[in-house]
Amino acid sequence: MKFKHVILLLIGLQVLDSFGIETRPKMRRACLNRSDSTLDLLWNRPTDNCGSFTHFNLYGRDNNLSLYEFLGTYTNFSTTNISLKLRNLKTWEFYLVYHKACNGTDSIYSDTIKIDNQAPFNSELDSVSVDLSTQKTILGWSNNLSPDVKGYYVYYITGTNSIITTTSNNSYLDAGTRDPRNGPIQYGIAAFDTCNNTSLISVPHTTIHLQSVYNQCNKTISLQWTPYIGWPVDGYDIFLRINAGNYAKIGSVIANINQFTYNFNNFGSTYCFYVRAKKQASTISSSSNISCQSTNGIISTKGSYIAKASVQLSEVELSLVIPNGTSVQKINIYKSEGNSPFALWQSINTTGGTIDLKDPAVNVQSRTYSYFFTTEGPCNLLFDSSQLAKTILLDVVMVNPGDQLLNWNLYDRFIKLTENQQVLLSNSPTFTKSSPWNIISTISNSTQSYQDNTTAGPNQEQICYCIRAIENNPDITYTRKDTSYSNIQCITSDPIVYFPNAIQLNGFNTVFYPKGVFIDYTKSNFFIYDRWGQIIYETTDIQKGWDGSNNGELVQSDVYAYKATITGLNGKVLYFDGTITVLK
Repeated sequence: MKFKHVILLLIGLQVLDSFGIETRPKMRRACLNRSDSTLDLLWNRPTDNCGSFTHFNLYGRDNNLSLYEFLGTYTNFSTTNISLKLRNLKTWEFYLVYHKACNGTDSIYSDTIKIDNQAPFNSELDSVSVDLSTQKTILGWSNNLSPDVKGYYVYYITGTNSIITTTSNNSYLDAGTRDPRNGPIQYGIAAFDTCNNTSLISVPHTTIHLQSVYNQCNKTISLQWTPYIGWPVDGYDIFLRINAGNYAKIGSVIANINQFTYNFNNFGSTYCFYVRAKKQASTISSSSNISCQSTNGIISTKGSYIAKASVQLSEVELSLVIPNGTSVQKINIYKSEGNSPFALWQSINTTGGTIDLKDPAVNVQSRTYSYFFTTEGPCNLLFDSSQLAKTILLDVVMVNPGDQLLNWNLYDRFIKLTENQQVLLSNSPTFTKSSPWNIISTISNSTQSYQDNTTAGPNQEQICYCIRAIENNPDITYTRKDTSYSNIQCITSDPIVYFPNAIQLNGFNTVFYPKGVFIDYTKSNFFIYDRWGQIIYETTDIQKGWDGSNNGELVQSDVYAYKATITGLNGKVLYFDGTITVLK
């Protein structure tokens, strides 16, 4: 019976002791900010089943040969971290003491902990690769084996090595503004722990940048890429997708080769490529960006033509029409003067459409000018040639005043041929296609001469002619209607001059001067003589005339002589002399 009571007592003591046991505080982390010597201390607080704790103290030393010193007393038993300033940046060591235990006499000691200034092991990238779907760079690396790694910094390696992001994962898709399609990009990573101790930046890895060049003439696509940098490369595989198909490997090159040429058979497809670098003795690889080329076929031009070749004043105007939607790259324009051989006049880069040109290096009054052009595509392929267009040269001969004979060459090279021609008349050699021409006749498209009986008016210096050829109406194929003008030919006859035989100083006819037509007034003159042969008046401004004065005074009524030199607009010089009676 006594033995049984002893057993029950022991069991009861064990139960009481279990309610009085406190868990020992466990030190977790001691971090030191070296910029301001601030300590961050973190621990797991002990249990206090009896509610017997009165305070706890912090002790520390800055080297292992010194004694621990008291650093502070705290009474907030719910806290698990302390921040305080240390007097130096040495390698401190700390522990905590909680007072008192459930028995009211014992203190509870933590373990010791040193400041954590040990960086994690260095992390290394497995690869940086361009994601096929997003065309953004994706980085991958293995987990760091250090026990206190909190995360990783991802670096954009430049002169400043800027941090792109912080992550706790072991991969990262760079969705920022960096675009591996524009050029190679270099990355690195570094691990950091809970005290923000950071490992060294890893060996940089650089993406592969792929470019392609399409050669339409050779039917090839040439690939060239930058090497993968980060680990030794065993070689590169080349992958191809045609249109919307799947990617398939089409070739491989060794590590020191960074180019590849692909030959295709048919135009019209889109070819997309990427290359993949393989790490030596590993299954790790890295892909480049995708580079695509559309292989449009060569479409030659058909139906290029010269819409018009027309004289305007001293130049030739040309309108050239080249069909759109073709592979044309250039036109070559050829020119002939009169009957001379054709020679290349100029070359113009174009993709089609209408080109309007002016040729000032011409003498349209004495020669015709002929033109044609060829179209040229890729690979120096000659596509087609326009028709020949020749300007109209007009010649006018005055048989007699009021009897002019016009002759010209036909303009018969409109793309829709000539509907009819018009004989145009003006009194100015500076008329253009926009001037108000007087149409004196509309004639057939085969007529090459015309007799005109127009006479010059009393104040008209010259009669000017022009021929206008008019194209047939537009149709479905050729939707424009053009005109071609000849040179302007002006004729003048010998000057026709009339001299009055008297003037009346106080009457109506008070000034003496010659009158007429076809006179070049800038090259004519006359003189007035008295009965003794003395010159009393002379002038080169014959339109102003003589008012019957001499030295500012009116002359006496008498008969006076005159001599005149009259130059015509056609250059002919006539001489006149006679008498003039002056009346008062």
